[in-house]
Amino acid sequence: MTKPFGALPPGRLAATLATLGADGAELVVRDGQTVTPDEPTRLRDVAAELTRHGLELGVVTTDLVRADDTADTILGVCAELGVRLVRLGWWRYDAAPGYQRILDTARRDLAALAGLGRRHGVRVALQLHHGTIHPSAAHALRLTEELPVYLDPGNQAMEGSEHLPMSLDLLGDRIACVGVKNAAWRGTGLAWQPLADGGVVDWPATLGTLRERGYAGPLSLHAHYPMADPVAAVGRDLAHLRTLSA
Repeated sequence: MTKPFGALPPGRLAATLATLGADGAELVVRDGQTVTPDEPTRLRDVAAELTRHGLELGVVTTDLVRADDTADTILGVCAELGVRLVRLGWWRYDAAPGYQRILDTARRDLAALAGLGRRHGVRVALQLHHGTIHPSAAHALRLTEELPVYLDPGNQAMEGSEHLPMSLDLLGDRIACVGVKNAAWRGTGLAWQPLADGGVVDWPATLGTLRERGYAGPLSLHAHYPMADPVAAVGRDLAHLRTLSA
C-alpha cells in the first residue's frame, strides 16, 4: 500500500517499490498522494511506470462513497488499465443519525457503486474497517451480499476483532484482498506498530488459516505507524511478511 510514500512522482514510486521487492502496488488515490481524486488520469502514468519496473497495479484504493462523476472517471481509467480491484471508501458510525439511517444510506450508495463497477467491468470492494458500520464480516454482509470484501484482521482487532474462521465462513470466496498490519497495546488503547515487531494479530496463524481455507489472493502490506524513513520501515516489514508467507 503506497500511503507511506506520499506524493512521490510515478517513476520514483515504482522504482522504490521495485527496490523493496514488492510484486505490485495497492495505490492510494487521495489528496497528498501520487494520484489525487482531482487528477485520476495520473493513474496511467503510475501504471506505465509500474509495468516498466516489472510490477503490477493490482489494487486502487479510493475514498469513493457515491456513484458520482469522480467515481465514474476513476473506475473508467481503472477499467482501461485492467486494474483487478478498486477499494471503496467507508461509511462511519455516528450516534447522532444512528445506525439504521447510515445503513440505509450505505446500502443505496453501495448498490449504485456496484452498478457503476459493473458498467465499467471493474470489481469494487468494501473494506472491513474499525469505526465504521462494516468493521466485521457479519456487519459487512448487512450492507451488501453482492460486492467482494477486503479482509483486514488489523482493522478488525482495532474494533474488537471477529473470529477469523467465522469471518472466512461468512465471506466464502468473496474475499478479494487481505490487508496486513499489526498493532500493540499502548496505555489504554491499541496503536499501529511495525509488522516485524509482532502485535495483537497472530499473523503466522492467520496466514496458515487463510491457506487452509484456500485463499490464494493478494496480500497488501499496510504501514500506518510513524516512521522516520518510510523506505527502510516498509522494506523491513515486507521482508518479514515474505518470511511469514514463504
